Amino acid sequence: LMLSILLIGFLFGSAERAIDKIQEARIAETSREMVVEEDWLVPHYNGELRLQKPPLTYWTTALSYKIFGVSEQSARVPSLLFGLLSAVLFLVWLKGSLNIDVAINTVLVMATSFLGMRYFRSAEADATLLFFISLACFAGYQWMLSANKKMAYLFMLSIGLAFMTKGPAGIAIPVLTLLAYAFSNKQLKSVKGLFSPVGLCIFVIIAFAWYVWILFTMPDISQQFFSKQVDETFISGTHQQPVYWYLAHAIEFFAPWSLLLIPAGIWFYKQRAHPNRPLPKMVHFSLIWLLVVFVLLTFTVNKQTQYALLFLPPIAILVGYYIHVAQGRLYQFNRVLFWLLLIAVIVLFVFGIRKHGLEKVFSFPKVLIWPFLFLGPFALKKLLKLSTPSMPVMFAAISAIFIYLFSEQYLTKDAEKEDIKLLVQSVEQRPELKQALYQAKPGDGAVSFYAQRPVRPLDANQIQSLLATHKALWIISKEKPIFIKEQVLQEKQIGRWGLWKITQ
Repeated sequence: LMLSILLIGFLFGSAERAIDKIQEARIAETSREMVVEEDWLVPHYNGELRLQKPPLTYWTTALSYKIFGVSEQSARVPSLLFGLLSAVLFLVWLKGSLNIDVAINTVLVMATSFLGMRYFRSAEADATLLFFISLACFAGYQWMLSANKKMAYLFMLSIGLAFMTKGPAGIAIPVLTLLAYAFSNKQLKSVKGLFSPVGLCIFVIIAFAWYVWILFTMPDISQQFFSKQVDETFISGTHQQPVYWYLAHAIEFFAPWSLLLIPAGIWFYKQRAHPNRPLPKMVHFSLIWLLVVFVLLTFTVNKQTQYALLFLPPIAILVGYYIHVAQGRLYQFNRVLFWLLLIAVIVLFVFGIRKHGLEKVFSFPKVLIWPFLFLGPFALKKLLKLSTPSMPVMFAAISAIFIYLFSEQYLTKDAEKEDIKLLVQSVEQRPELKQALYQAKPGDGAVSFYAQRPVRPLDANQIQSLLATHKALWIISKEKPIFIKEQVLQEKQIGRWGLWKITQ
């Protein structure tokens, strides 16, 4: 039942979406060039060296290409798989630490929130990072309970792989969470056992072997890339936002479950007044996990939507537990919110019909698909005679999936996202452009991805030198290239994307 719900949410319509977001395009194109050039150690993007990010996501995406071929869906397979692995991890972990109801609630909250739906369906590194951080927290938590050496090795392996996915956050969050939890339980001495010589060797090899190899083979170039990444992430910042930015977007990021954050917060606060009814250890661990993520992300320079995904596991656990224990007025409040979701589904459906017309929304085979997406899991639950998940929770989860997918298809799906794909495919049919086609700096990986070859980015100085040996150049860009000496003529326009011919 859970698998049917998750696959509907993660897969439906995924293959139809063009590679448009810059974060997706970087990974999709870098991985494609890795496969084509058969160079899995030195990543390239638009034909240029790319060492700003660790390579694990490039490797998993390139492996997907080798198995399934290069396509939009293949680029998104790793996020889908790591989303499913995260679901299995939390089902197993929370079933043992709390109970199956809380485990299922947690998975549904995590998978069907706005951020979960967005990043488990996207060719980005964040779903992979989420899994390895969660796996490290699981291993660390289990170590605190049993001091099992296998858990210690799994912890070191996980933080090494998390670091190779997206850098220092993969180490900082699990380590600080575990230290804070151990300190609060007066178990700091037991943490030392995690950092055994064997465990540290596992971590160092996994996390730094690739970096050492790059530094030895190209020391001058690699130091420039690595220092630039450190500066952009921790010092200057390319996405600076106010300190309260994550709090200001919490309702949006974790919708629709964010509607329960305030009542859940009130309930947890009141529990502090009952020393005879302490919270379970797993809930205590999750509260510390959330606090660590909040402090780290709030006070770092860069703030972006994808970073907020790191809040999702502890929030999902806390909301999942709150739904399970809520009684009286809080329970009634939860049910009112779930009914509001039904109203939102109906309003959204009516709005989509009014915007696009009855014939498009109910065109075949979608006239059969939409009812199946919404009612299929309920029918399966009844057929299997399952008592869990509860009907209100399941209804909220499926409503959230329906709202996201329907909005993506009819309300937020902008034709502009297909423009670059259509433009590049039409341009590639002209042989005379093969050796003279470029894109304006800083470049977009989607151009190269749909051209199925590196389309190099150029600036004004490079264009002047190239025109000395070429009669004309063609540039793909969203804006008209502005140069003083050269003539710029538009040859083709699809949406905001244009093909421009540059001559002396």
